Amino acid sequence: MVSRSCANFLDLASWDLLDFPQTQRALPRVMTVPGIISELDGGYSDGSSDVNSSSSIRERKIIVANMLPLQAKRDTETGQWCFSWDEDSLLLQLRDGFSSDTEFVYIGSLNADIGTSEQEEVSHKLLLDFNCVPAFLPKEMQEKFYLGFCKHHLWPLFHYMLPMFPDHGDRFDRRLWQAYVSANKIFSDRVMEVINPEEDYVWIHDYHLMVLPTFLRKRFNRIKLGFFLHSPFPSSEIYRTLPVRDDLLRGLLNCDLIGFHTFDYARHFLSCCSRMLGLDYESKRGHIGLDYFGRTVFIKILPVGIHMGRLESVLNLPSTAAKMKEIQEQFKGKKLILGVDDMDIFKGISLKLIAMERLFETYWHMRGKLVLIQIVNPARATGKDVEEAKRETYSTVKRINERYGSAGYQPVILIDRLVPRYEKTAYYAMADCCLVNAVRDGMNLVPYKYIICRQGTPGMDKAMGISHDSPRTSMLVVSEFIGCSPSLSGAIRVNPWDVDAVAEAVNLALTMGETEKRLRHEKHYHYVSTHDVGYWAKSFMQDLERACQEHYNKRCWGIGFGLSFRVLSLSPSFRKLSIDHIVSTYRTTQRRAIFLDYDGTLVPESSIIKTPNAEVLSVLKSLCGDPKNTVFVVSGRGWESLSDWLSPCENLGIAAEHGYFIRWSSKKEWETCYSSAEAEWKTMVEPVMRSYMDATDGSTIEFKESALVWHHQEADPDFGACQAKELLDHLESVLANEPVVVKRGQHIVEVKPQGVSKGLAVEKVIHRMVEDGNPPDMVMCIGDDRSDEDMFESILSTVTNPDLPMPPEIFACTVGRKPSKAKYFLDDVSDVLKLLGGLAAASSSSKPEYQQQSSSLHTQVAFSSFINFTSELEIVNSFISNHGTSLMKWLWSLSFKTTTKTAVSTKSMVKFENGYSVETVLDGSKLGIEPYSLQVLPNGELLILDSQNSNLYKISSSLSLYSRPRLVTGSPEGYPGHVDGRLRDARLNNPKGLTVDDRGNIYVADTVNNAIRKISEAGVTTIAGGKMVRGGGHVDGPSEDAKFSNDFDVVYLGSSCSLLVIDRGNQAIREIQLHFDDCADQYGSGFPLGIAVLVAAIFFGYMLALLQRRLSSIVSYHTDQEVFEAVPDQDPIKPVRPPLIPTGDEQEKQEESFLGTLQIFISNVWVFSVELFSGMFPGLRKKQTVGFNFNHQETKHSAFSTTSWPIQESFLIHNKDEPPPVESRNPTPGKIYPFMSKDAAEKMQQLRQSRALYRSLDAEFLQEQQQQKQQQHHRRHHSTIPHTVYERSSEKTNEIVFGPGQEQDHRLVAAAATAKSTEFGEQMNIHQNIHYRAHQFVSYPYGYYS
Repeated sequence: MVSRSCANFLDLASWDLLDFPQTQRALPRVMTVPGIISELDGGYSDGSSDVNSSSSIRERKIIVANMLPLQAKRDTETGQWCFSWDEDSLLLQLRDGFSSDTEFVYIGSLNADIGTSEQEEVSHKLLLDFNCVPAFLPKEMQEKFYLGFCKHHLWPLFHYMLPMFPDHGDRFDRRLWQAYVSANKIFSDRVMEVINPEEDYVWIHDYHLMVLPTFLRKRFNRIKLGFFLHSPFPSSEIYRTLPVRDDLLRGLLNCDLIGFHTFDYARHFLSCCSRMLGLDYESKRGHIGLDYFGRTVFIKILPVGIHMGRLESVLNLPSTAAKMKEIQEQFKGKKLILGVDDMDIFKGISLKLIAMERLFETYWHMRGKLVLIQIVNPARATGKDVEEAKRETYSTVKRINERYGSAGYQPVILIDRLVPRYEKTAYYAMADCCLVNAVRDGMNLVPYKYIICRQGTPGMDKAMGISHDSPRTSMLVVSEFIGCSPSLSGAIRVNPWDVDAVAEAVNLALTMGETEKRLRHEKHYHYVSTHDVGYWAKSFMQDLERACQEHYNKRCWGIGFGLSFRVLSLSPSFRKLSIDHIVSTYRTTQRRAIFLDYDGTLVPESSIIKTPNAEVLSVLKSLCGDPKNTVFVVSGRGWESLSDWLSPCENLGIAAEHGYFIRWSSKKEWETCYSSAEAEWKTMVEPVMRSYMDATDGSTIEFKESALVWHHQEADPDFGACQAKELLDHLESVLANEPVVVKRGQHIVEVKPQGVSKGLAVEKVIHRMVEDGNPPDMVMCIGDDRSDEDMFESILSTVTNPDLPMPPEIFACTVGRKPSKAKYFLDDVSDVLKLLGGLAAASSSSKPEYQQQSSSLHTQVAFSSFINFTSELEIVNSFISNHGTSLMKWLWSLSFKTTTKTAVSTKSMVKFENGYSVETVLDGSKLGIEPYSLQVLPNGELLILDSQNSNLYKISSSLSLYSRPRLVTGSPEGYPGHVDGRLRDARLNNPKGLTVDDRGNIYVADTVNNAIRKISEAGVTTIAGGKMVRGGGHVDGPSEDAKFSNDFDVVYLGSSCSLLVIDRGNQAIREIQLHFDDCADQYGSGFPLGIAVLVAAIFFGYMLALLQRRLSSIVSYHTDQEVFEAVPDQDPIKPVRPPLIPTGDEQEKQEESFLGTLQIFISNVWVFSVELFSGMFPGLRKKQTVGFNFNHQETKHSAFSTTSWPIQESFLIHNKDEPPPVESRNPTPGKIYPFMSKDAAEKMQQLRQSRALYRSLDAEFLQEQQQQKQQQHHRRHHSTIPHTVYERSSEKTNEIVFGPGQEQDHRLVAAAATAKSTEFGEQMNIHQNIHYRAHQFVSYPYGYYS
């Protein structure tokens, strides 16, 4: 695909396009919805259409011409520009051929010098009021473009005037040509700003814009484009003198329909295409068509008409009737001859005057009775030729009037001024004869206007006092060299150069009988009134629509650079044959049949040396050496030459003379099923061919044993084609009863026996292979010309052959990109040799390597089949395919020994690491897919962006050669466009970027449409851009107003829920904020999945913390411990956090409601979080001393104000109290850990007994039913690990201690403090005779033991 940049459109040597200032403004309205123009930036809206309604889409035509159909003038008072429609403009009048619903957009330049500062305002005004788009050209470019190249080069050349001498026309100037191309480029930019290429039809007018179609076709390959040439087209002898002839021809051929006024002009164009570009044309159902790289360019022949209503309205004006009466009175009793011409050298005004002078000389009785009124329109161009023609005209008129005039009588009246429309119409209506004497003119509508004015109207008849049923007459004398001449069969045609014949024709017209005049007039009036401008426009547009019907049935490729650009259009199934694809099939098949053409396939057609080179012989010999192959060369050449040239290939089969002779190898004899007695027809054919050879210079006869061939490749193209057609008809009539076939090929006419063709030869070979028990499972055929089409058709029919056990793999390939029955193509002979070389290399490859590759393929296929078996479970499939494929590739890589080898080059050092293999898992060439970009969906599926065909595919991640992508959006035919809606109805246009959000929505960078498209299950929408402006744009703001360049990509950024647009054309990164729902699929609906995961994590973390706390309290060391002794009869201080094992009352309260339980759970979670944070950052924990100060019933815990670690309670029982009974129980067996002492089990049992005692005491205190009177002496003792300390009775203390102790440096450090009681207003203690002891610096990570 060539670059779409317009900077390299031409080799513009020694000239810079940037010399001219470029306008920086874009039109305020662009296409956002097919067929609808967006509102003005200033807020304009007609309010009459709804862009969401399909019924609001209007049919639209874009008319492009050099000049807009407007008249411009500046208001002297306000200084503002005022515009009005030019009612005489053909571009405005053609609207009558269409319905009122059709919208017209006009693009062209203005016939006024608009300042740069005013151009923006004028553009808005013209678009708003007239739907016109002005193309402002710099003044210097305008002069070089229009006055230079158009008027001084193209105009004279198209009118058959060559610059033979410097004083006779201007020589070709490259700078003027460059200005012409630059102006056409500006026009193309204007068209691109407003066009919807899928819906709009573009109609280009006249020779000023002949390269414009190339620019438009390069931008939109399937644009609907028509061109009409309003000037003559010269013969090939004249046109071929133009240095840029090919560029102009290719420009016109990039249209779909080309219109001409007459068949002569079309014939000259077709002749130029044939002689210069080698293109042949043919008539297809009454329409002339040119085959141009797969596209059919149609030719339209229809002269333009006039606007009847416009003329009739002028005829009804009072001023027109008044002028008619004035003319009638002024020239009473005289015959009027009217001439209306531009002051131009091609209008033949001077020849007309000389003919009138000859008329007065020859027909002297006409003197004094005949007046020629010559109206001269202002010249459209300037130059010495125009000045010379004007000077000659005035001198001739003066001479005639002086010689044949008299007082009160002038034979010739020259009106050289701007004549008002009504006055000109009055002269048309009053003239007895109209004389048009142009030496060369494109159309010339003066005769048509004259006929309509002579017919008159009821209003005119009434004003002139003429009866409505009075006979109408008109007489025309027209030149043979004007476009309207063929359509006016009742006119008197003359050669303008023969002045005597012109004078005689004028005399005949004036003296002709009234009846004949009336009949001629009626005939002319019927034609002109039925073939008006509306009919012409409607007919052209209907043919354009028909010519564009096949646009979306073929695939298109742009080829060529600059003005040589053209579009290759082929069938969707027609694609280039991939060497890798056919080699993979070649290796897996066991019996192969290979058929090759010779000329144009193995040897270049243009080569003079027809013998095969060493490379061809080597490749053929390698292929024939494989016992699995049956190789045949099928050619139209004789058996002797083929046998001699291909003798080194002993096993090669040859089918010579289109299969008339067949030989299976050099060791076998030639076979033929025809006898020499059946060739009696040759004696009848040879004399006929010789007569045509003698009459056609450059033609030859080729004598074959099976056929006779007449060649005309070296003859004149037109004459040779004409003679070939005649010879074909002649031979068919002579050989009607003979068993032969007469066929016309490429530059040949061939006569051969019936049943002889390459297709039959191929069928014979395949049939022989089946009979021998070796049916082919692969058939390949390569050829380049028409005779090979029989071969392609034959092998394609073998698929349905019942003799074959299974259909073989078919590869029918033509050489060159052209329409063919084959499904594949190769570009040239070199590609054919590369393909055959790849097959030969595959045949000579070693068997172990083949088995290794086959094993890899089978492993991959088997695994893919296993994955596809569970396709109904998408999530499982995605997981298994992703991880399973990785596992298989890892296991496969283990079979290789990874080594590193270094390849040394003189330019660089390249390191290759072995152990990797490359596999093709998706062959787009077989599926008609051209992958451009790839993305992975959240469910593991893959998205494939086919930019060339504007499609988006989805495929399972378990890729294999048998994977079949599913079309997400676009069209199988590859239709581009900018259409939103349902997935299968939507259209993209060569997208270049792709990204996917968390929810699976797809975002596409549709660079051609300058839009960002969103693809979801609901369909396709445009979320930003869509305004196609010249050169892109850089506008931020709301999505519908944003503008991008034509080179950007998109990236999804999940952290900010946005799209990043890499706008390369504007060198910027843009951000588009997305909806929150598109960024996280888990927040879509129902209970938020993220919150559920977080709650579950906290819950399991909390449970794990409990377990860790119990384990850590066994293994942790406690460095400090302080014991506080409470004053008797004082209530113990509550710890900061209640014990994990609540008391009986607390248990009952917690069981009362769910809210209480939830409150405790949240409280524990908070404490756990604080503890975890403190554990992560131990430096934040400070050692402080616990102090108590009871004041005003308030307890202050300074030690606990900075830490959340709780303290353990201990109680002192007075000697007078008896201890409560201790309930004995059997200890629960526990596991002895390695770090525990050997008496750990005993101590754990004692710990549980002390816990039981604590619980019983706590119950007694709450019920106030017992008093404890027992004094016990405890002795603390410890082991080398953290453990529970027991106060034994041997120690003289009155305490029972509950809680852990900690050893530090083999000493027990304890600090005791006595908290004295204070008088309070109420009893604080509900527990009597209890002393409280607190331990400091004791860590309880998670809770108590139970």
